[in-house]
Amino acid sequence: MAISKSQSHRHRRTARNWSMWAAGAAVGFSANAQTAPAPAAAASAPPAAATKAAPSTELERVVVTAGKRKQLQGDVAGTVTALTGDRLEQLGAETAEDVFKLSPGVQFNKGNADGALYSIRGIGTNTSSDNVIFGQAPTGIYIEDIPFTDPYVFISSPDVSPFDLERIEVLRGPQGALYGSSSLGGAVRYLFAKPDLRQTHFSVLSGVSSVSGGGTGYTVNAMANIPLSPDVAALRFVLTKREDAGYVDNLQSGRNDINANNAESARIILGLKPLPNLDITATYLDQKSTQDGTSAVSPDPKQLTVRTPTDAHVDSRFSLGSLQVNWEVAGMRVTTLTGYQTKRRNQTNDVSYLLVPDFTIYGGTPYPNVDRAINVEPRHSNSFTQEIRLASATPGPLSWLVGAFHQKANFFRGQVITLPGANDPENLPDDVYFETVRHGTATENSVFADLDWKITPNWSVGAGARYFKTHVEFERSNYGAPFTRFTDSDKGVTPKIDTRYQFTPEIAAYATASRGYRFGGINTVGSLPYKSDSLWNYEAGLRLEPSRSLSVGLSVFTLDWKDIQVSSADADGFIIISNVAKAKSNGVEATVGWRPDSSFALNGSLAYTDATIKAPFVSASGITVGSGTRLPGVAKLQTTVDGTYRFGGPFESSGSFTTVVQYVAARKAQLDAELRLPSYTTVDMRLAFAWSNWEVTGYVQNIANSRGQSSAAVNYSTYQNPGAVNYTEWYPIRPRTVGVNLRYDY
Repeated sequence: MAISKSQSHRHRRTARNWSMWAAGAAVGFSANAQTAPAPAAAASAPPAAATKAAPSTELERVVVTAGKRKQLQGDVAGTVTALTGDRLEQLGAETAEDVFKLSPGVQFNKGNADGALYSIRGIGTNTSSDNVIFGQAPTGIYIEDIPFTDPYVFISSPDVSPFDLERIEVLRGPQGALYGSSSLGGAVRYLFAKPDLRQTHFSVLSGVSSVSGGGTGYTVNAMANIPLSPDVAALRFVLTKREDAGYVDNLQSGRNDINANNAESARIILGLKPLPNLDITATYLDQKSTQDGTSAVSPDPKQLTVRTPTDAHVDSRFSLGSLQVNWEVAGMRVTTLTGYQTKRRNQTNDVSYLLVPDFTIYGGTPYPNVDRAINVEPRHSNSFTQEIRLASATPGPLSWLVGAFHQKANFFRGQVITLPGANDPENLPDDVYFETVRHGTATENSVFADLDWKITPNWSVGAGARYFKTHVEFERSNYGAPFTRFTDSDKGVTPKIDTRYQFTPEIAAYATASRGYRFGGINTVGSLPYKSDSLWNYEAGLRLEPSRSLSVGLSVFTLDWKDIQVSSADADGFIIISNVAKAKSNGVEATVGWRPDSSFALNGSLAYTDATIKAPFVSASGITVGSGTRLPGVAKLQTTVDGTYRFGGPFESSGSFTTVVQYVAARKAQLDAELRLPSYTTVDMRLAFAWSNWEVTGYVQNIANSRGQSSAAVNYSTYQNPGAVNYTEWYPIRPRTVGVNLRYDY
């Protein structure tokens, strides 16, 4: 029977909606999956709309690539949450704050633009990036498998737009064997949708939103997929632009909604398949964010206000170019991955609370005509990475992989504090109160291997290891003095071992042990070195699939963390990193995916994490941190439940109603300060109607307008000097937001 063009579009769109729903229902099933680099763009499958012709009551099986090879989630001995791009768009995720609430056990510690910190399973010692000057963050961030976590000096953390992503994979537990430094608690991988070599596609998604007590925001996203030569070459262009509405007012400067954030990005991906056994993917991404204020509130966390004479300003930009080549020859798969990235994040903020009006607490002279102090911190870096891998390409009882990795990052971070109007050319030339410059390089070289042996059809055993060498060298100058040079090197091995057994088609179990590490270094104050800290993860899991419409995953873990890199301040307010104490994180994670019929889907995930210090220590701030102190940012209980109901809508539309409920328990905000972040609950609802090529969506996020706090920190300098204001910054979650989106697909 012939089908008209309009009918074809309608069937394709309806199928796409059902496929998106099935992918969403599968998240609970796939939350315990493990992943690895995606196959090259040339191997891209057709759109989801073309892969599922009708609604189904079966949960979709998800293929992941965290083990640097394609695997079904049920075949992996580890825990990974896979958030598909279709699902993120269906749930209305536009920022990292939206994305990571869908993955309990991940602590998203909010900051100003591109300044958030992440921790997984409680592994972290800070919730505010403003207190992280040196040292490497404990969670690895990867974009198309190019490492994005700064190895030594914190520059920024990316807030990648979820539009047109293939998926985000959250790897829980240390990933030192396959991913190298920084992935102590785990890693986050952003994977873009790849070019389709066969069909032309266009998508446009736009919307407006309004925040309670704040301003109005908007978003415009566009994608074009253009085949250049059928089955041989294609280009995929993606443009995104959004303004996140502000909701923090500066009562002293008189400006409202100062934390509005303007973010825009452009990426182009070229997919080539010149030979049946050769595919090439070239990617370029450029993204920038501008914020004319701060997302923090102070001093009252219940009020969305701040009092400073001058508004803050953040200008952040990063770019990434990567080239991945996959060649299958002689039963092997050869992969080379080359990446180059640049990062820039310049921040200006008012530090009058620290220095105005009493400078004498620092041994200074009062300046009666000065009413403000301005802190300017320029930061930038560039990094080159190269990885090459050899892996088995044909199915068999033994899968193996060997590889080598190199990264060299050049970094710069400066700081200038000025006192406008001091008019003291002898002691404060150009009104400069403090000035420092730090620049240098951080290098990592490593070799790694991984194998998986299927001893019987039901039992497999895996093992892997990474040998690494790191080196840091940099120079520092204060007040324009001659530069002082610092160097430090480290080396070690990070092994892993795992096993998996399929008892019946419905029941499987796994166990794994793995080790992670991050860069060591040297402090610029006192030339005190600190070494790599290490962490062991011991984990066991059970996966149940009593029917094709129901899946349950359960994992238990204990992480043993030693020689923890702890940042604190000395008596002059300078950050010092020390290897102190030890900690343990014990927990349970559970997921469920249920699809009782073709009109309803329910997903749930829960994480219980008990992460505490296990030996007392005295920080550089002189604060005693006792045994049993909870690590900051981690909630003992964190859970998310989402449900989607599909129905026939008006005017021959396909309707859907989705609800997301999130609960986050109380947390400690700072390791060496008595700061408590109270528990909070948020409820989001979305109602969508779709026709052949169009979809309109209305939504409300944080319906009850919960005033939860994402993170907080006492400024270390004021914490050390009782004469200064005890200044604490709180980063609230986004208030109630109402919006509408319109989407067109061709």
